[in-house]
Amino acid sequence: MNKFLSLILCLLLISCAENSDSNLINTDFIPDSAEVIFVSPSSEQLEKDLLEHEATFNSGDLKDLTNESKDLLKYIKSEKQSILYLNGDSIGSKHIVLIIQKDSTSLILDSIQNKQVETFKEDIEYQKVKLEKSEFYQRDIANFSILSESKHAIVQAKRSNKSNSQEFQKALDASDPRKTSFIYSNMNVMFFSKMFSEIDLPKKNGNWKVLELHANSSQLIYNGISIHANSEASKDFAPVIDFKHEVARFCPENFITIVSMNPGLKLQSKDTTVNLDFLDKVSDISSIKLKTGNIHIWNAIDTELVKNRLFSENQLSERFREIDIFEGSFAVPELLLNSEVNLSSGYFIVIDHFIISSEEISVLKDLIINFQNGKTLLENPQYVRMMNSLASESSMLAITTISAAKDFGIAKESEFKKGSLAAFQVISEEKYDHLHGIITEPTEADRLSKGAEQIATITTSQPIAGILQFFRNHETDQMDILVEDTGNQLSLFSNKGRMFWSKQLDSQISGKVHEVDLFKNGNKQLAFSTGFQLEVLDRKGRDVKPFPKKFNDPLTQPLAVFDYDNNRKYRFVLTQNNKVYVLGPKGNSIKGFDFDGTKNTIIKAPKHIRLGNKDYILIQEESGRLQILSRQGSIRVPTTNNFNISENDWYGYQSNFITTQPESNLIEVDQNGKVNLKNLDLAENNRLVANEDHLVYLNENELTINNSSVSLDFGLYTNPQLFLIGRKIYVSITDTQAKKVYVFNENAELLPGFPVYGTSEVDLANADLDKRLEMIVKGDDNEILLYKL
Repeated sequence: MNKFLSLILCLLLISCAENSDSNLINTDFIPDSAEVIFVSPSSEQLEKDLLEHEATFNSGDLKDLTNESKDLLKYIKSEKQSILYLNGDSIGSKHIVLIIQKDSTSLILDSIQNKQVETFKEDIEYQKVKLEKSEFYQRDIANFSILSESKHAIVQAKRSNKSNSQEFQKALDASDPRKTSFIYSNMNVMFFSKMFSEIDLPKKNGNWKVLELHANSSQLIYNGISIHANSEASKDFAPVIDFKHEVARFCPENFITIVSMNPGLKLQSKDTTVNLDFLDKVSDISSIKLKTGNIHIWNAIDTELVKNRLFSENQLSERFREIDIFEGSFAVPELLLNSEVNLSSGYFIVIDHFIISSEEISVLKDLIINFQNGKTLLENPQYVRMMNSLASESSMLAITTISAAKDFGIAKESEFKKGSLAAFQVISEEKYDHLHGIITEPTEADRLSKGAEQIATITTSQPIAGILQFFRNHETDQMDILVEDTGNQLSLFSNKGRMFWSKQLDSQISGKVHEVDLFKNGNKQLAFSTGFQLEVLDRKGRDVKPFPKKFNDPLTQPLAVFDYDNNRKYRFVLTQNNKVYVLGPKGNSIKGFDFDGTKNTIIKAPKHIRLGNKDYILIQEESGRLQILSRQGSIRVPTTNNFNISENDWYGYQSNFITTQPESNLIEVDQNGKVNLKNLDLAENNRLVANEDHLVYLNENELTINNSSVSLDFGLYTNPQLFLIGRKIYVSITDTQAKKVYVFNENAELLPGFPVYGTSEVDLANADLDKRLEMIVKGDDNEILLYKL
């Protein structure tokens, strides 16, 4: 009888064991200690996704995860659901464990030459597998194979209670079985978690999160949810109102990290005795980290109220680019995202309804410069494309420039393309949060769209007036910067801002400074006229003998310099009322120029125009008469008209001489003196510039370049400027009212990065040794701005 009962009991135990094994599912073998789990529809899909997202998972606590998983997965082929988790042993080491459904094709051995399989039968049976340079352990339980480089993980594998965790099961159920999902509870394992590392937030582990992995040619995308634990206090994020983040309007392109959130989220679980009755007047708070400092931004619904509560005591420090910068003591440290920041003495500005603060005034000045130049994150097409993949509103948004992540131990810079951006947002609900993450690499179009950027600011001792132009440095083959101030000081700076010299002049320079080579040896000199003098200086600011040439009567028009055959036989052409004088390179009068002067006052500097192989000198009289002379000063083209001309100069264009009337017409004079009026419907105060092949004119707010036109905002514009550099045409114009500089190509297309901040006409040249052009323009009264195009 006893033997019979023992047999029955044995059979029942076997039956129960079989039934138990047959009911097992792959998640039953995930240990309770596992905090990082990947679930994928197949081993191939898992291997592919881990490889695509390798740079992300090689940061934080998942460093080297992909290397170990690749050693396992390259020998596995399972078309059924595969699970990979991170397992810790008793001595603190972490190893990858793979769970697959067992079948005859799971482990690929046939094609491998160097292989060794050793079976161990201790309390359990398992194999040690050596394949080429890889070594791992395999154990079969029921219909599953468990594989790991850790023997400990294999031996200890058993059914756990993980699948009984309600929050874990919710996260698992929320994942898409057609995609690879990343399930985790430890905040430190994810790349995105590092983006919050300096922010004073409640960070609680234990809430399960699931992110689905997706990749395309330029983006890595992560979408999922965070399951709140049963306790309300264990939420990572309180349910708060989502909002549209506007911090990118002010964020310089060279930022490191941005975090923007609802103030209620910032104060969640925080005890404070500070009176925050104005908190409903703050839509969101943001923090921007730069290499040069920190920026703090409050988006205010009632700007004046919030400003006075944040900075109860403040005073005007200075005015920069027409924006007031205040100095004050910050009164509410609870509304700083980084608790380590000290704003006890800081600076702030107000733009629209945003209060923007920093510990350093220089940081705010840089922000103003970038904001006015449109060089902010909002104008970055890569950022725009990235944000189009995220929700338009959220409770929190964090963004980082990954090339700066190396400084914070977030990731190896080399694992991401330079300029890559990462963003992570949280959309809060009552029982869970939506999570969206994205990493985006710059495209070639993104890199080309960067365009103009300010690279230097040079400050002068007195306000700038008149001359601001490039001058070639024959010693470095680069361009220096020549500037004149209101005290009639002429100064020369390097393109890096170093002052070479400053020279006091007798009066303001008339017209522009001409670059000449009097000794025909490549060494450049500066030639210009003032009220009573013709000056020629060498590049060290010294007089070139026999100059200066002084005159008793004033010079009434700017100096003109003619070099008929480009052979450096210069002619210095000077005007005194109705007389024209021509001097040679040695300062002596040139024989052979026989021009007796005009009956009326000359109102423009004489101008040399070459059409084909013929040289012409144009002299415009106050009466409207135009005299077109030969090199010798005799009449070369007879004209009988007294032209009603505008303030525009004469130009040579398509074999004709052209200018405009004050209204309606373009004046064309051919080389025989025949006059043609072409109706362009020009308004009064039209502006014109041209060369042999290109015609540019501004008519009210319409800028026409050849046959293409562009409408500008209404404003107060300088004359358009035409630059021929290499084989390319550039047209610049400045709205002095809006303080915006525009540069167009010959098709009237605005160059990338424009408009930029500026208050004067510009000069454009290749001023250094790279291929990009540089531009100088006046900023504030004492400020030279240097841009790189």
